[in-house]
Amino acid sequence: MIARLLKLLDATYKGVARSDQYLLPQRDITEEDEAFLRKNLNFSFMADAENIRLMSRFTAKSREEFARKTNSMVLYLPDEARLIKRLEEEAVLRAIPAGYELKALNGINVGCGDRRISDYIIPIDIMRESQLGGASGEHHAFLRDAVLANPEDLPFKPESLDYIVALHMLEHVANPIEILRYWGTLLKPGGGIGLILPNHEYTWDARGDVSQFGHKWNTNAQIFRRLYERDIKDLFMLESLDTLPHKISFDVILRKPGEFRPFKISNATSMYSGAELARMGVMVGD
Repeated sequence: MIARLLKLLDATYKGVARSDQYLLPQRDITEEDEAFLRKNLNFSFMADAENIRLMSRFTAKSREEFARKTNSMVLYLPDEARLIKRLEEEAVLRAIPAGYELKALNGINVGCGDRRISDYIIPIDIMRESQLGGASGEHHAFLRDAVLANPEDLPFKPESLDYIVALHMLEHVANPIEILRYWGTLLKPGGGIGLILPNHEYTWDARGDVSQFGHKWNTNAQIFRRLYERDIKDLFMLESLDTLPHKISFDVILRKPGEFRPFKISNATSMYSGAELARMGVMVGD
């Protein structure tokens, strides 16, 4: 849902981008500004073009603080939204074992929506195109080549994956700790899990989310750390938490203990050439 809002902001902005309003120097929100905004913003749809026009004169940090104070969705301008998406994707890729390139590793992107991130990452989702008739809580777009699978039942054997990433996905399951424990069984020792989760203080309270596919629990860095210490610190090292500069989301890197061993081509596959097999008298069909 958050990814959908970021894309809507971009699309809405293109329709009003010639406005000089977007060229004005930005300033912090004053008490007078706050009172005006409380009365005039469309809080039911923060990507409204008029909301963008009104809020674009203010700094991102003051818009974030306004969202926290008013229990509303923080509004970012399209250039900011694109930067946020890039920073999120860079952050989750710190889950890959150090010293290796993506092309040498096997990793998956669970709940990918339309965020491919890299051609070297296998996309996973519960659908390849909308099957919900525009229902609230669905992704705005999907990858048609995504592997269809549920997050609690992925088609990979134990200790077969080098890393797992999930951007704005784990908040959509009611049992996040069980999911993380399960994903840990699929990781090789030394493998990593990279997560992006929304900060509910700058998005919305899951207790009011009525969508079957919406947010199922409230997430922020403090809540996640508490869950980690209570439930999964025996399974993972918490390598990093909440390093992103913006407030709408936070990043998590979990590392499975152990020495990482990358994929290698087996001797059974590559030891002998066809000519060698023929000389040895063991070529199939001879």
